[in-house]
Amino acid sequence: MVGVERILSSQVGILINDWYRFIRTFSVPDAEILKEQVEREIENMEEDQDLLLYYQLMEFRHRLMLESLVPIEMNQQRPTLPDLLREIENKQPHVKGTLDYYSNFFRGMHEFHQKNYVAAINFYKAAEEHLKNVPDDIERAEFHYKLADAYYRIDQHFVSLNHLEKAKEMYSTSEFYKAKVVGCNIKFGANMYDLYRLDEAESYYREALSLAQELNEETAQRIIGVIHHNLGLVKKRAGEIETAENEFLNSIQIKEHAETISGIRTLYMLSWVFYEQDKKDRGNQYFTIGLNRANFADDQEYIAKLKIIYALFEEYNESEVNESLSYLESKSLWQDVAELSEKLADYHYQKGNFELNREYLKKTIKAQQQILKMAEAL
Repeated sequence: MVGVERILSSQVGILINDWYRFIRTFSVPDAEILKEQVEREIENMEEDQDLLLYYQLMEFRHRLMLESLVPIEMNQQRPTLPDLLREIENKQPHVKGTLDYYSNFFRGMHEFHQKNYVAAINFYKAAEEHLKNVPDDIERAEFHYKLADAYYRIDQHFVSLNHLEKAKEMYSTSEFYKAKVVGCNIKFGANMYDLYRLDEAESYYREALSLAQELNEETAQRIIGVIHHNLGLVKKRAGEIETAENEFLNSIQIKEHAETISGIRTLYMLSWVFYEQDKKDRGNQYFTIGLNRANFADDQEYIAKLKIIYALFEEYNESEVNESLSYLESKSLWQDVAELSEKLADYHYQKGNFELNREYLKKTIKAQQQILKMAEAL
């Protein structure tokens, strides 16, 4: 009986590289096809433990892509991230070189996905020690972009901007990565927004919008939804509340954006802007939809934020407010803590609750101090 001819692991490695290329460009259908092809080939592949770990790492990265892009309900039957992570960690002592890079890089992405941004940065830094083993400039660009995003989340804006410059320069060498250039512009805009450079933030978002309209329709629509959301943030901060409302509505009306995790952020902002305009029915409508979506996705950050907004505009509950703020503090989301604590301080001042007003002002100051401490620790 003639045995089944074994497939060279190097051939499967080429397929995994192609799979990863589609993951990096968020091409979900192509990535799914390559994933299935790789899994078929592995069944008849010569034994290669390093290649199998590379496959497991890529499966982990594939899942991270789906968690961020694909409508929540489509992910329910897939392997969970903790399950995949346990498999990888069991083999961690044996990895080296490029695999060590990917192991730390993808685990950093997992921590980022869990909103543990400082832990994510620590894994990214471990990955950076092996970046020299990665010859692909686009992979280097991906690394700098992810690190920039993590620094942005903990308000280290100038460090974030430095890594974004590197990422954008590398992505700009290929038309294939135009969507990534758009992503860099969006993140430039977000940093400028946090630095209160609102005109520059809007300029980056407008440039991103123009480039996004040149992309294929499905990818473009998702990104355009994010850009309209961010323009809404700029207009809200500029005091143009009705324009902000329109931008958030433009965002949530884009199905490709609304059905992702990012859509929950837009529902949160819609609730806030309607409440601020004393349109309580609309505010409550978007609060309810947003809270249901956040509960379904187990997005504890936005569950906490939505509960605080509800307390400010509908029915105040001190224990829920404290619990929600404590969660945001536990995730080192100090910018959010500072902003919401200040709103709570204003609320209690208006109500004549001066003791609680002082308590929340103290929380605001503490959060601002923590932002500075994180900068010193990194």
